[in-house]
Amino acid sequence: MVRRWAVLPTSRPRELAVIGYEGSGSLISASSRAVAVEVLVHGAQSRARLAQKMGLSPATLTRLVRPLLNAGVLIEAEAVRTPGRGRSSLPLDVDPNRDRFIGVKLTRESIYAVVTDVRSRILDERAVPLASLEVADVVAAVAEVVRALGSGSGARITAVGVTVGGRVDGGGTVADSPFLRWRDVPLRALLGRALGLAVHLDNDVVGLTRAQQWFGHGRGLPSFALLTVGAGIGYGLVVNDEMVPTLVGPVSHYPIDPSGPLCSLGHRGCLTALLSSPSITAAVSAAHGRAVGYDETLDLARTGDAAALRVVRDGARALGRAASAITALTGVTRIILSGEGVHLVDLARSSVEQGRAEYDDDDAPRVDLVVRPMDFFEWARGAAVVAIQREFPPSAPRGTASDDGPRRPSGGDDPAARVDLYISS
Repeated sequence: MVRRWAVLPTSRPRELAVIGYEGSGSLISASSRAVAVEVLVHGAQSRARLAQKMGLSPATLTRLVRPLLNAGVLIEAEAVRTPGRGRSSLPLDVDPNRDRFIGVKLTRESIYAVVTDVRSRILDERAVPLASLEVADVVAAVAEVVRALGSGSGARITAVGVTVGGRVDGGGTVADSPFLRWRDVPLRALLGRALGLAVHLDNDVVGLTRAQQWFGHGRGLPSFALLTVGAGIGYGLVVNDEMVPTLVGPVSHYPIDPSGPLCSLGHRGCLTALLSSPSITAAVSAAHGRAVGYDETLDLARTGDAAALRVVRDGARALGRAASAITALTGVTRIILSGEGVHLVDLARSSVEQGRAEYDDDDAPRVDLVVRPMDFFEWARGAAVVAIQREFPPSAPRGTASDDGPRRPSGGDDPAARVDLYISS
């Protein structure tokens, strides 16, 4: 049964103010935030290197760094101070121990949650089964997990990120989640009230893509795509350092083989019909006349079972075709393959290459397919990165920066100091 939820007006604010660093005394400009993010993403750097990478004069960089040091957003790495050398030799870094973030990934069966530092390093993790998909029960269960992780984190929790499979509207509402059987659930507001913390909500593939962009296999790349294989087909896209909004439907039902099997929506030979784990197990189960799970399907293919091997190879070929189409349509040359079903690639890599090359000409750019299996704790880490991108550095009151995406420069008050938030190495 699908339930519709509404939040009635109350006297309490619907959104909690961004937690600020004590004693900052002033707001941090967009250009200073860009410097902070550069250090966060690419690690400790000297002032000279920062100025060179960002195209800033030493004087401008000093002006932009000063409020970050005063607010505690950046610190000087005392451990590498060299006697007799000047202040400019001290690398600037973030304080990894100052704040903690919690990321929560919801599946139909379980809650996966992690505590991370500001660079999304996982410090603690917890998986709890979901006894019910009723919204109130899920909110209560998530709140209990968050409180338990927060109490043992050793530092304050700055914000919580939550991701779900399905469509998320406005960063606050689960508009449609087939896996949870939810529609129009204002999950962010409900969790914010239950926790008393800043909460950020997004699609799970978006969270995983953001994690790859700042801290993973997409770091330093201006453009890349993420394709996930599992219960569904997910797609994330970054072009010219910008996260591009993508709709899952057109990709997961991208036509591959007009004579292929039907998906549950009646599409013949689409990516879901050929590659999703339910479709693969259904085909192998029909061939064997009994229920066959995904892991068993892969085991059967390894041993040369004809039916399993054919289904796995067809799925791998469909994956290769999808990768070729993504490159042709977007221009990206790196595609990160992940999801609980991506192990299929290990068994049929030649079929992936066959599908990729079928419609490529000799001048087509070579696609770098990076296979990175990630468990659900990595997806929870992606949820934490959603919160990190929207809260770092937590210095300005709500309303001075967009709450619909990661913090980005608006130009600042000095045209000479305008820089792009996403700095590639």
